[in-house]
Amino acid sequence: MRRIVPMSAIGSRSIAQFCQEVSEVINRVRAAYGPIPMKAVADQPEVKAAEATIEQAARLVQSGLENVDVWRGALVVYELTWMSALKKVRQSGKSAA
Repeated sequence: MRRIVPMSAIGSRSIAQFCQEVSEVINRVRAAYGPIPMKAVADQPEVKAAEATIEQAARLVQSGLENVDVWRGALVVYELTWMSALKKVRQSGKSAA
């Protein structure tokens, strides 16, 4: 059974707002990576899964099936996934190129 979240719990979220929030996370990740190339890390299954999760969360929030907390949680996981990958790259002593 589908759960419908009241509009008051969603707020009026636009695609632009979702994009802005993702951009803020990406900018923090880029700053953390610095000179370390992100391309190889971007292809890791965990990162791909986290990306798919934020896309799905945005769709669910926009459709009214979930509230904004689901979106925010997905963004947190996305950022943590990138940071975890960075930690592994640094520990290996190699760049992600």
